[in-house]
Amino acid sequence: MFAEQLASGSLGKTPLLKVIESYSRYYAAGQSHTARAKRLDLKRFIDFLARYRAVKRVQTLKINDWDFSAVQKFVDELLSEGEAPATVARRLATIKHMGRALAEKVPGFTNPAREVKAPKLQALCPKSLDPSEIEEIRAAASNRAKKRGSFNALRNQTLLELLLDTGIRAEEARLLKTSQLDDQLEWIKSVKTKGRRYRNVYITSSMRPRLKEYLMLRERALNKRFPRLTLHQKSALPLFPSFYRAEIGKADSFLMGAKTIWRAVNEFSAGTPLHPHLLRHSFAVDLLNSSKDIRLVSQALGHSDVRVTMRYTEREEHEIAVALERSRENSTKRRSKRR
Repeated sequence: MFAEQLASGSLGKTPLLKVIESYSRYYAAGQSHTARAKRLDLKRFIDFLARYRAVKRVQTLKINDWDFSAVQKFVDELLSEGEAPATVARRLATIKHMGRALAEKVPGFTNPAREVKAPKLQALCPKSLDPSEIEEIRAAASNRAKKRGSFNALRNQTLLELLLDTGIRAEEARLLKTSQLDDQLEWIKSVKTKGRRYRNVYITSSMRPRLKEYLMLRERALNKRFPRLTLHQKSALPLFPSFYRAEIGKADSFLMGAKTIWRAVNEFSAGTPLHPHLLRHSFAVDLLNSSKDIRLVSQALGHSDVRVTMRYTEREEHEIAVALERSRENSTKRRSKRR
């Protein structure tokens, strides 16, 4: 549709809202945190643009109204209102991605947001859990599962362990199916990433016995609640099902909600409030510290660009100080030995 309008010279007159809706359907559908954030970013932008262009209804905005100056003004206004630079950078990234997606589909279209600079952010290593905190969380999950003895409690415990073991995103875990597990429970095949690509995810040997036990209990729970399920229907169900409002023949009705995933992890909080992405950060930091290989970490996380992974190499000032002191001590010891 856009290609035809470009050929006739009328692309600029296309309603901008139509472009946003099309982008949202393809890149921001569903209830994941990322999808909701993208939709909120675009709503914030189009509401601003209506004020900036002095129009009463966002429906009257055209693609021509979306230009460099408008995007730059949007960024400046957000910062002047006191919005966090990281949030502003995220909103700009959403707008840039929409422009890039349209430019890829429409020859000759130039991304209006391409040259807009994001606010500079202080590079910090994402917060992660230390080994003692992880042990506390695992103990809390184990105690809860034993105390309740329910399928949901065991499901949530296994979900926690899989997130810690593999570093997959909450949305990736939510959509996993048992058919993606290989026979040895070594690999999860074709995990769909944020960038709409696919990767295989390794399951460590320490996780496999837990996963095997969970799969047996999951099978019993399914047979008890839904005895009429066929093998074919079971293969289409999520690895971590929810039985709330589940209906035979509707595989998606067995999916845990995005908020349910968050609550399932958060209920194991000890000192530090837990959320799924904190477990992913902890996986990444631990893998980097043990492997010293940033490219390996990038691939394990499913990042499309290693520059995204580089944030895990950032160090705080006290870490730099400790490293320098240790370096000086080692240097002094070497000089003493030579004497």
